[in-house]
Amino acid sequence: MRDFITVFNYELKTQLFKKAAIFTTIIMMIVVLAVTFLPRIIALFDSGNPEKSMEGEMPSQAIKGAGYVLPSGPEAALLTPILGEDESLRYADKAALEQALRDKAIEVGFIIQPDLSYEALYLDRALEDKRDSQLGNILTQLKKQQLITQKGLTPQDFVAIEEAQSQGTTTVLGRNSTNNYALSFALMVVIYMVVLLYGNGVSSIIAREKDSRTMEILITSTRPSSLILGKVAAAGVSALLQFGMVVVAGIVGYQLNKSLYPEMVTTTLSGTLTSSYVWSYLFFSFFGFILYLFLFAALGSTVSKMEDLASATGIVQFLFIIGYILATFAANMPASTLSVVASIIPFTSIMVMPLRSAVMTVPWSELILSGALMLLFVAFFAFLSIKIYRWGSLNYGNKTRLSRIVKEALRGH
Repeated sequence: MRDFITVFNYELKTQLFKKAAIFTTIIMMIVVLAVTFLPRIIALFDSGNPEKSMEGEMPSQAIKGAGYVLPSGPEAALLTPILGEDESLRYADKAALEQALRDKAIEVGFIIQPDLSYEALYLDRALEDKRDSQLGNILTQLKKQQLITQKGLTPQDFVAIEEAQSQGTTTVLGRNSTNNYALSFALMVVIYMVVLLYGNGVSSIIAREKDSRTMEILITSTRPSSLILGKVAAAGVSALLQFGMVVVAGIVGYQLNKSLYPEMVTTTLSGTLTSSYVWSYLFFSFFGFILYLFLFAALGSTVSKMEDLASATGIVQFLFIIGYILATFAANMPASTLSVVASIIPFTSIMVMPLRSAVMTVPWSELILSGALMLLFVAFFAFLSIKIYRWGSLNYGNKTRLSRIVKEALRGH
């Protein structure tokens, strides 16, 4: 136990007090804090903006460069608020409108009939000119208003009818994947980065010790179990402390600006971060992280040169990437057979099970089975990594197939 504590303390101090680790943690905390303060920053810039329109004010729908031939009677009064009081835009007949086009006094002319149909006149029409369509949309609204008025209703009745919407509520008894997907996927990406970052760090430390022959000295004074468990535990605690600080920064920033967040954001957070999802995420992320640390540690001890490390750990990284791909599949089809199997196998359940827990109600039988297998695999690969580390300390030279390494390590060499 004393050897384990010694190794743990040394490795933990080494990882926590590295300049790169401190700098990265601070930068991530600043970025997270800045993101949580975005609503406050946006509010500062938006606070002085005037209202776009006053209540009751009719927005301008005048068409630039247009002239009109308007009908007489009540339709003219209907069009006056839209076209304005400028008499220079009105022409007596089609001939006068055509002459204005030839004289380039206007760019487009409109002849509006009493039934609010229209004819558009151009001298030359540009490819992107859509002013005839623009008038068509305006007249369509006026036509609706005209018809409603003929039925004895007021323009206010027309507005009320246009704005009428069906009201409804949606109740989700289980998980709402629409709200939960974004946050749960982001948290999955976090654990993906943590595993690869610290896993490669552990394998590099062990490979460097073997490359420099430091492993031979360590193995004579300390048991392999203390070395492996101490290194893995230090990496695990270091990850918890560093990323825990980032999480705390995010929580503090969110609490300070909570009142400024849109209701959709607060609803998504409260809907996703349920106790069942949080416990599922913490359990599978933590023990899955430890499982991969043991795998990286074991493979790091199989190489004799640092340049061979990437090829040795490639199989673990490939396995982890498969888990990531299966998790993205499970987000869309969480109840499929492939998603269920992937959430039970420990190598992939680290990402698939928390994501499934966020978007659907996972049966307790699947959670218990997956959790039990995860703990069993962690214990087995902890044992296997110790054996492989012991084998690696006694074997240098050419690369050996992984299957042969496992057989010889379990044989007790």
